[in-house]
Parts: sequence; structure tokens; C-alpha cells
Amino acid sequence: MQQWRRSTPLQQVWPTDRYEVKSTRPAPDFTSVDRYHFAELALESAENLMSSGWATNVTVVRIDDGAVLFDHKAVVPLESW
Repeated sequence: MQQWRRSTPLQQVWPTDRYEVKSTRPAPDFTSVDRYHFAELALESAENLMSSGWATNVTVVRIDDGAVLFDHKAVVPLESW
């Protein structure tokens, strides 16, 4: 069992999150935040939240620089994410 111990942490197997999907639902003003690595999944999640009618406000933010890529006013084309 001695050979199983490590002096350094293991490498992360999951890719780092790059996009944050924030949604606000009706009273009592519940806010939810989900994170995604892939732009396609973040966009799909945001579109599904908007079309479901459960969320009153949906925003997708790029974590690196805080740029808003999706909201109720405008959607940046997926190629620019």
C-alpha cells in the first residue's frame, strides 16, 4: 500500500469551466448558476431556460474576462464565444 501515496496532488481530469449560465426565477427571486466548459452546452442550457418560461432572466458570461455572451437583449454568435 505504500506505493499508493503521493507527495503531489493528482492532475485534474476534467477541463476547467469557461462559461457561467446565470438564471433568475420568479419569486422568491431564486438565482441559479451553472458552469460549462463547452460553449455549445452553455448556449443550449441558456436557450432551454429561456424557452421553458421558468427563468425570468438568463445570462451567459465568459469566466476569463466577464464578457456577457447571451442575455435577453443580444446573443453573440457561437463562433465568437
